[in-house]
Formats: sequence, C-alpha cells, structure tokens
Amino acid sequence: MKKIVLPQIVAIGIYNAQIGIKKRSITKNRKTTMFELELPIGNGGLSYINDESYPIHENMVICAKPGQIRHTRLPFKCYYIHMIVTDGYLGDILTSLPNYIDFSDTEQIKKIFISLYEHYNTGISNDDILLQSLILKLIYILGESSVSVIKSAPKSNNHKTIERTLEYINNNLSADLTLERLASAANFNAIYFHKLFKASTGKTLHEYVEDQRIKKSISLLISTNMTLAEIAYECGFSSQSYFSYAFKKKNGFTPREYAKKIQLKYENPK
Repeated sequence: MKKIVLPQIVAIGIYNAQIGIKKRSITKNRKTTMFELELPIGNGGLSYINDESYPIHENMVICAKPGQIRHTRLPFKCYYIHMIVTDGYLGDILTSLPNYIDFSDTEQIKKIFISLYEHYNTGISNDDILLQSLILKLIYILGESSVSVIKSAPKSNNHKTIERTLEYINNNLSADLTLERLASAANFNAIYFHKLFKASTGKTLHEYVEDQRIKKSISLLISTNMTLAEIAYECGFSSQSYFSYAFKKKNGFTPREYAKKIQLKYENPK
C-alpha cells in the first residue's frame, strides 16, 4: 500500500472573480501548478478545464489538477483550497477525480470548506492538525463520490471492452500481455486502445499489468513455499532478477525482505 503524504496547504479562501476582473466576462487562460478544489457560491457561469466545460452551480465541486489549462466565464464565486501533493495515496485519489463532481446535497462538504476557511485564517498553529483532518475527510468524500458516479453511469461499449480486458489480464498474468496483442483482441488500433485504457484505469497498460503481477506475487510469497524463480514465472515476469527489481521499486523491499518483514510482524505484533 502506498504511504499517505499529507498535503502542503498553499492557500484556503474565498474567490470572487467580479472583484478582480473589470470589463471582461471571462478570465484569462492559466495553467494550474497544484491541486485546486473549489466549491461554488451561487449559480451561473461556466468552468473550462482543458477541453471540458461545465455549468457552474452550488451542488458541485471543481477538482483541477496540476498541468491543466483552465478559465471561467463569469459570474463565479467560490471557496477554494490550493494544495500540493507530490506522492502517495492521496495524490493518486486527487489525480483520479473527475474535473467536476455533482452532488444532490453539498451540506456536509460545504461545512468542511467553511471550517477549513475559518481555521486557516485564524492563524493559530494548533489548528494544523484540524486542517489536515478536514482535508483528509474532504478527499475521502470526493473519492467515494466519484467512484459511485462512475459505477452508476451507463457503460459504453468501450468501457465494457476495457472491463473484459481487465478480467482477461487478471486471469492470465503469466501470459504475454503486450499492447499489440490486447489491442488486437479488442479490435482496436493499438494507439487508440492505449489511450482508452489509460483514460479508464488511470494507468498505462504496463503499469496496470505490473501492479497486478506484483499483487499476485505477494499472495504467493506469503502463502506458498514457491521459490522466487517459480513466483516470477507464475506471475509473468521475464526473469527472477526483473521480478526482484520491480518488486523493490513498488514496495521498497526485495521479495525476500518483504517476506521476512511479514513473518516478523506476525511473530512480534507489537
């Protein structure tokens, strides 16, 4: 499991586009350098992120990520949180969020944004723990809400194809899972298939396959007496040495070190 790296809070406040912008109905394009979470205050206007646009309303949260190009058609007023998350599980969640998340009721989220705004601007150092706990709660709610939206959305033929591909990968990890082979099985051009796969999973095909192979290797490592060479072969790694390299890169330990760590944890649970 990836570690949780707490966000570096850059700013929390209220933004009112009408105050700083005169004689214009739209803000200038800008490239984001960090994660930006925004809760609109009032309805109206349009938000643009890259090639996507969305009507602004109170029952939504805007989730902009580093490197995106965004601008806004006025009116627009919001609570905002700007933060830097460079690594770990929280970064994965924030990166995977849709740019726009609709809610039937934002009362709970609104309370979190208001609390963050009030405590951030008190200047009391003891509020740091409370600020981080509120941000963690907000990220959790956004992550859970976006997952439920994806699950409830009608599935296109493309998504069904990716689902079948994922099922095939997970059941055939020892096979030769190349991009060309999987794209051909899905009746797609390799370049288009790769873009579709990454858009659906948030990972490249190589990243996804390697993650699943390492997960399976952990299960075999701690539940069988198989040798590292046997595990590498069973999980589809090209060699034992590459298996050990990929495993350490992902988990921070070699397979043998990881197995020993698990054993010691059982023998010394404290």
